[in-house]
Amino acid sequence: MQRCPNCNVEQFDGTIFCADCGAGMQAVQRRETTTALNKASGSGSLPNVVEDTATITPVASDARMHQIVLVVINSGRRIEVDVRAAILVGRKDHTRGIFPDIDLGLDGGYDAGVSRKHAIISTRDGGYMLEDLASANGTFINGRKLAAQTPTALHNGDEVKFGTLILRYEEHGAARRSSAARLRRSD
Repeated sequence: MQRCPNCNVEQFDGTIFCADCGAGMQAVQRRETTTALNKASGSGSLPNVVEDTATITPVASDARMHQIVLVVINSGRRIEVDVRAAILVGRKDHTRGIFPDIDLGLDGGYDAGVSRKHAIISTRDGGYMLEDLASANGTFINGRKLAAQTPTALHNGDEVKFGTLILRYEEHGAARRSSAARLRRSD
């Protein structure tokens, strides 16, 4: 288990965003050092100051952007996303300060059981992963319910359900080439 650096609530290891407040879990890990005062010397001199250090976990950078598209089946709306980091999927809530990257509230998400912080889409090993954030009504790929907090691979053409809202996952450009290369390597 790990603690959220923002709200201090325990989260599962490997979680990218806090399920409670939405803060990034891997952004900055602080390490603080202190120096003991030498009381015996009585010299009145100040101890040496040791600066705080921060270890920043870099996000893998790729010069190309990877574009994915989620097509909402009931409306035909196409949600195009350039993936550089983890993408939060859910419903916007101004009162609670929740603003997901992909807001499914516009597509009847409330009635379909989409949680405010429902899932994340991220990149890993050249592919795309979908992770349910312990949503109330579940996340499904091709009819199979995902275990909470367990990233699962996405493939071009997959049917994805957030609650009962059905979308089709599509990869375009560099994303599709990367996925094809992944498939060739696994043969």
